[in-house]
Amino acid sequence: MRLLAVLFLSLTLTAEPRKFNDTIRDVYLDGKLDRTAQTLVSADAPRVYAVVCGDEVLLFDPAAKTVSKAARSEFEFAKDRTSATTSAMPAQTGNSTMTAPAPAGTFVQPDGATFLATVEGRSIYVGSHQSPAGPMTIEELWRTAPVWQAIAEQYEPDGAVVERLRQVQTPTRLQIVLATWCGDSRQHVPRLLKSIEQAANPNLIVELIGVGPDFETPMETIQSLSITNVPTVRVLREESEIGRYVETPANGTVEADIADILHGTQQPHPGRLELGAVLSSGTYILRDPKRRANGTESYTIYERPRGGAIVKSVIARGTSKTETWASFDKDRKPLSAEVTHRTSDGVTRTRYSRRENLLYATSRGATGGIVQQVLAVPDDFALVTPATVTYAWAAGKRAYVAGEGGAGALRDADWSVNGTTVKFADGTTRRTR
Repeated sequence: MRLLAVLFLSLTLTAEPRKFNDTIRDVYLDGKLDRTAQTLVSADAPRVYAVVCGDEVLLFDPAAKTVSKAARSEFEFAKDRTSATTSAMPAQTGNSTMTAPAPAGTFVQPDGATFLATVEGRSIYVGSHQSPAGPMTIEELWRTAPVWQAIAEQYEPDGAVVERLRQVQTPTRLQIVLATWCGDSRQHVPRLLKSIEQAANPNLIVELIGVGPDFETPMETIQSLSITNVPTVRVLREESEIGRYVETPANGTVEADIADILHGTQQPHPGRLELGAVLSSGTYILRDPKRRANGTESYTIYERPRGGAIVKSVIARGTSKTETWASFDKDRKPLSAEVTHRTSDGVTRTRYSRRENLLYATSRGATGGIVQQVLAVPDDFALVTPATVTYAWAAGKRAYVAGEGGAGALRDADWSVNGTTVKFADGTTRRTR
């Protein structure tokens, strides 16, 4: 019997239909990688995986490690293949339409991302996606991630944005750095490619570069191009970068952001956090130990919709700039932070997140590669970012100091706060105007 699909479900399925969302995995049938296989994961708990290749389905119960069969016709797919909804399982009411699956075998799960099974004499392996690294063509991208092609085919870009792309008269190279394991890349890159295709402008030259698993390859390219997140689109004219798009759009779509860069009207990014009302804002003057001004910091504190505050800070010293986003709960306990440090040598971006008594930090940068840190922290610790207000909030607490250039350390405070002035042990100060 020809195996056409593999679907991971729980036998706890109820009479209600279930929705699954696309999530890329690598599927091997009898030892051969099948790029046409699509994997999905259930939108609701319990977490359930699906790999769909045709019109026959295998159901995997992770708890019992049993495999059953069903028909692909029981699933209704979105036109862009990014989601699917099952028919209901048989219920006591007798109103459901999905046929009960038939037993087909057993499987093992060596870890949370790997499934091994033998069904009707055929071996099946599902594991983490090994995304390609380095230069690739659009055709190679579609072969690696067929769902991306479906997204592009179904997408209808804004005609006004396409016209702006069509009006570009200067030869321009769009260097698109992406990862096929990345949800933001899947969301935005196919749509950008469709927009460029519709513009049909010979002055826009597309170059694709893939980033491998764990953001580790090709490291020389990642470092030399200062890639901190994917997708990144570098807009180049005569080999000089005139602007770049990073991860998520500033004004709706990636193609609109690229059009803004091409026409010299790039918009500032509002950040990824949900912002409430502005609580306060201002400017600090930064001074060296001899009290000479050597930079400025502009800041805004927003109300966090679920309680607490969100701090945005931009520090400028000469040719360097450091941007911080940090969120805190109503007790000023840290939740997350992102620090982006830009210099003439490149960009370093560090993200911090707290889960109970653990603080996770990941830095990506032009010179340091990737640095990951996991640190046990006390209940009342303070996360101090380059934003001056976080130093004031940390008074009397054990503090993890997130440096401008990457991951930091947990230590006692070596600064003092006097009204609107923060003074550090080395004699430098920050004072509001």
